[in-house]
Amino acid sequence: MEYMYGLLDLSFWGYVAVSLIMVQITVFAVTLYLHRDAAHRAMDLHPAIRHFCRFWLWMSTGIVTREWVAIHRKHHARCETPDDPHSPQIEGLKKVLLEGAELYQEEARNLETMEKYGRGTPDDWLERRFYSHQNIGITLFVIVMLLLFGVPGIIMIAVQMVSQPLL
Repeated sequence: MEYMYGLLDLSFWGYVAVSLIMVQITVFAVTLYLHRDAAHRAMDLHPAIRHFCRFWLWMSTGIVTREWVAIHRKHHARCETPDDPHSPQIEGLKKVLLEGAELYQEEARNLETMEKYGRGTPDDWLERRFYSHQNIGITLFVIVMLLLFGVPGIIMIAVQMVSQPLL
């Protein structure tokens, strides 16, 4: 029965704390790296921090830097118009909140959006071989979470996945 709790047998509050820390890391990575650094160039993060954010987002959420940046830039360029990839005014708040991932995936398949708005994003060996393959990162994340935390890791994974669109 001990294997149900993984390699790290934490208390209830330990699982809560780790979950909150992971969610906070994701929020920082999206806010500081994707939004401020990659999309708007409003700040310059150290290359090691950039790489950590790319890795963390790829693994824990499946976010591909180029796709997120391109879609975000297009959102700003076409804000609240029919061309806005995720406008609550056009699509409706319910659709954007509940089906935001689907809207994101649909726009990520738009090669024109990726080409026009995704310029200046990482295009190195890691990006092409690993980070552009979302399912590899998420699969790795699930395996690591289950090994480290066992059955409670399932809830922790769910918290991580649900937090992204909400926060």
